[in-house]
Amino acid sequence: MPEVTDRRKALEALEAQLASTPRASRPYEHAAIAYRLGLAYAESPVGNASDSLRKALACYDVAAAIFDPRSDPVEHARVINAAGAAQRALGDPRRAGGLFAKAAELLDGRERDSERAAALNNLGLARTEVGELEAAVEAFDAAVDLFDTSTAEGRRGRVATLHNRGQAHAAGPGEEGVEAALVDYEEARADLDPDEAPYHHGLVSHSIGVACSTLAAVRPSDRDALLEEAVKAFSESLTVFTRSSFPFQYALAKYNLGLAHAGLGGAMNLRRALACFEDAVATLDTRVHADAWRQAYASLERTEKELESIALDMSRAAHFAALVGGSRRDDRAELIRERLVRLLVLPDPTRGSALTELALASARLGGARGRAFMEAELGALMELPNEHLEIALRARLDAHARLTEAEREEADRALDAAIGEALQGPQRIFVRDFLYSLDWERP
Repeated sequence: MPEVTDRRKALEALEAQLASTPRASRPYEHAAIAYRLGLAYAESPVGNASDSLRKALACYDVAAAIFDPRSDPVEHARVINAAGAAQRALGDPRRAGGLFAKAAELLDGRERDSERAAALNNLGLARTEVGELEAAVEAFDAAVDLFDTSTAEGRRGRVATLHNRGQAHAAGPGEEGVEAALVDYEEARADLDPDEAPYHHGLVSHSIGVACSTLAAVRPSDRDALLEEAVKAFSESLTVFTRSSFPFQYALAKYNLGLAHAGLGGAMNLRRALACFEDAVATLDTRVHADAWRQAYASLERTEKELESIALDMSRAAHFAALVGGSRRDDRAELIRERLVRLLVLPDPTRGSALTELALASARLGGARGRAFMEAELGALMELPNEHLEIALRARLDAHARLTEAEREEADRALDAAIGEALQGPQRIFVRDFLYSLDWERP
């Protein structure tokens, strides 16, 4: 892990530099190095996080004692703002809030608007955590217009503050707080450049979805429209919160998207919800997020029971196959691609069993829907490594072998037609040759 090694070397270099810089004869240099060392400890991936934060606080204490707030207000403010961040990370938001407030006060009138805005935003977060919501909003109000929006960093800071203010509004009682939160989120979204601030884009979109879902629960007349907006917002957040890059955020967004689909009702929406809950359950680590996993699994079971009243004796794989086969072309491609990627990384024999079960369910769909599934499956597989394509095709043939003779003939015809429709010349030849090598006979 070269990054960890580099961080460790940087820490050691700063520790050596601090030790070789006498506090008595070179106090300001000593303080500056102590501050930098504190930041390095706070951000260090090495060792226990709490221990690193306490080391950071010790360094900040050294720097703050040298940088006098009367003669060095900006430097002192920077140090105590960093100390506040460490205290908040250690679970003491009230102490952190006092440090942030002092930092913001020291920076007032010093032509350091961006730094003061950051301190006020931190203060708002700390006040939100201790339930002082009105005071939190006041801090965010003071911060939001201080950011320099001519810079990318300033624009991101303003968007983050608007989002944080929305969170504080939403934490309050009644519809009014959620409405105010939605106003903040929409303003943040309007200011966002998704390419410049992708994480913020995902976060704001997810929060819009949560706000719309919350309002849907208390506004029966607007319920469906609000849930449809929530579906759009959660789906947008998932363009950023992917399973590989942000697994927990991905699982949370999938879970909330599933709830929105379930709220809309009907077989297709319930199947969409079931697929979302399956993805969330498969992603959450029960060792770290046990409560979230149990909640997602309970929603999965509840949705399965609702579907039983619509379509008896259907497995999860059969519901997913029906979802894909009954969706629009673009939606089919995304659904099957995401599911295949998840299943293909499973260890054997679980992987083979899951792929075969899915292929069997899609083959039994029959007709245009079964063929549509196979077309989407082949299109997705062609984007993956050849070994994944071959594993999935073996599972496909294994599934067809389990069908009755009449079902198998229909499934083979659908597969042959899907190959011709979904693939280009060289791809068709490659896939058919591989299938022939497995003793498949073209119908």
